[in-house]
Amino acid sequence: MKAHQILISALLGAASLILTGCQQHTLFKNGSSDYSIVIAPEAPESEQYAAVELQNWIEQVSGVKLPIKDLKDGQKGKRLIVGFNPMTEELIPSAQKPADRDDSFTWCNKEGDILLWGGSKRGTLYSVYSFLEKELGCRWYSSKVSVAPKRDAWHFSKLFNHEEPSLMIRDNCVLDVRTQPVFSARMRNNFVKLPSLQEGKTIPGSAENYWGVHAMGYFVSPNEYYATHPEYFSLIDGKRQSDYAQLCLSNPEVLQICIDKMKNKMREEPDYLIYSMEQNDNTRPCQCEACQALVEKYGGESGIMLWFVNQVADAVKDEFPDKYVGTFAYQYTRHAPKDIVPRENVVIRLCSIECCMIHDYDGCEQNKPFVQDLKDWSAIAPHLYIWDYVTDFLLYCLPTPNWKTMKTHLQDYVNGHAIGILEEGDYQTPSCEFREMRAWILSKLMWNCNADVDSLIQDFTEGYYGAAAPKILEYLDLEERILRREGMHTNCYASTAHAMYSPEFIREGRRIMAEARAAVADNPELLKRVEKEELPLCLLQMEHLPLEGIESGADTMFQRVVQQEGINQMTEFRPTFNAAYYIESFKKMAENIREAPFFPATKVDAKENGVAYVRYEGPFKSTGEMLANGKIVKQGTMPTVTIEEDESIDHFGYVFDTWLKVEQEGVHQIRITTDDGTVVNLDDKEIINRDGSHSPEMETALVNLEKGFHKLSIRYFEDHEGQILDIQFATPDGYKGTLPEERLFLPTK
Repeated sequence: MKAHQILISALLGAASLILTGCQQHTLFKNGSSDYSIVIAPEAPESEQYAAVELQNWIEQVSGVKLPIKDLKDGQKGKRLIVGFNPMTEELIPSAQKPADRDDSFTWCNKEGDILLWGGSKRGTLYSVYSFLEKELGCRWYSSKVSVAPKRDAWHFSKLFNHEEPSLMIRDNCVLDVRTQPVFSARMRNNFVKLPSLQEGKTIPGSAENYWGVHAMGYFVSPNEYYATHPEYFSLIDGKRQSDYAQLCLSNPEVLQICIDKMKNKMREEPDYLIYSMEQNDNTRPCQCEACQALVEKYGGESGIMLWFVNQVADAVKDEFPDKYVGTFAYQYTRHAPKDIVPRENVVIRLCSIECCMIHDYDGCEQNKPFVQDLKDWSAIAPHLYIWDYVTDFLLYCLPTPNWKTMKTHLQDYVNGHAIGILEEGDYQTPSCEFREMRAWILSKLMWNCNADVDSLIQDFTEGYYGAAAPKILEYLDLEERILRREGMHTNCYASTAHAMYSPEFIREGRRIMAEARAAVADNPELLKRVEKEELPLCLLQMEHLPLEGIESGADTMFQRVVQQEGINQMTEFRPTFNAAYYIESFKKMAENIREAPFFPATKVDAKENGVAYVRYEGPFKSTGEMLANGKIVKQGTMPTVTIEEDESIDHFGYVFDTWLKVEQEGVHQIRITTDDGTVVNLDDKEIINRDGSHSPEMETALVNLEKGFHKLSIRYFEDHEGQILDIQFATPDGYKGTLPEERLFLPTK
């Protein structure tokens, strides 16, 4: 049945209700009720489960356990009728049976009877949850935190609610949803199978699953085929690749293997809707002449990919008419092709990994290419599926101010005719910033992309953080004001070195969170929830402002939170950068502050401010190579240590020499952020080494300096893909910022 037909039927039912008058009915009062829950004897397990959930939560609210009965046993006018069944048809003759997979639902009353129904796979269960939320105030904020407000009585006269999902397939890919079927069902996440009445089991066929990811490497693995058939794999720079590269898509034998294995997978695991025929997770497509001819013919790497996948889809459609073959529009295949379109049984999974997460797509310069790709694929794809990214995978706990853009991005996907979405969040670890609130709001928005985000945040903070809610809201406003300020952009791989994490943000954030903790200090459970949200600020303070972090207890709070939350993994791909690594790092930092090496001052006759520099050029991979093999192209003096004025993009480096004048003896902090390598020497002793070719990295040195002059030497080189040299300085006399020009002096001649 079409969604609009359900709506019309429900409206007719509501109209007939209005004509019958507005008599008030009482579901329960003072711990008693005349009502029973009724279901058809042939009701599917999902509807039986829905009846049990309705019974359980009404009991938690009212203290009354309503009996579950057969349709013929319930007393007329005193029934909660669960599922579309003969009683529904009798009471609302205009209603039509929804399709089994229809997730839309309706609940309403006919005089004293309350009817709740939808598609038999999931819709009826969603109807029950909606009724419990909207009428009785129940909330499921996480798999561990639920709210059932106690009521002495609940009365009703007119009830009507009809809802349809914005997206057919909703995959909230976070740990708390993906691994908890009971909570997943309450969030209307239909990628995970519904829980069964048998504890610990799920109901077969109750999810809209997508099998696999990057499956081409699964079907044609180098481990299985490379030794005998190297021609199956990418030709790159004249050599067939034996590692995890891509496939030679023009090879007919590769196509036949993929067809045969796809059919076997569909036969072996029939409980999926879409099956992955997606590229491996790298940007190394085949360069052979035959492949590149197809790339040229169809307007890019997405063209040959679609040409290949279409043939797989054609080969399986007769045996599997109700299944789909899915493929990526991802990285080098993200742009839509030309002169070829996906088959009707092909799903295009478009990935937003390069996008700026914190700004709307419209109006953000960095997102313009993706906006065009979304538009182009929407025009040709019969079924568009989105793989979206909503947290920071380089360090899961880092603040990610995308509370508003989660909604606008979803609206753009829905307007682009997407049938489904995977919102990839903290699927590996509980360390994500505001993980419970992010998962809850995402679920609400995936169901209704027009929901009011501010109202959702208000609802969650009041229910989850209690008296600390106003301060949590104040902190979120701080994120909005500082992290999303003009000119700031970030994708899903920001580091602690990102410019948006300013000292102002860290200090103000910790102040607000301290007040939030104070507001719930008498409630241990709420206090734990608030402390967990301070974890990112503690880490940032220890990375950026370790002297202040140690003084304010950021290191000990970080350790306490990760232990009480059971957090180990902190990043997606770098297992050594786990919670234990940071705890040990912060311990060493505290020891360094207490035992900072003492550097005596040097008597020099330095009178003129400035920094001497030598500039190098060349393709080097370390500062050592730069000194040994680099070509000196320029030397002179400048006011401070900087590479900002350099017009080169890649393959250059500097040696900076200056005398640093220390105004007050004590522990000083020198923090560098570098891409690529930097080595810092103080008084001819190495204090920081972040050498080598790498993405942005940060390191801090704490040194006890005598008042007077200290020799400072900095070696830096840029290899390729981004260039950063940022040096921050904090002193006992209160200075915090970049190296101050007035304290830098040229070496004496």
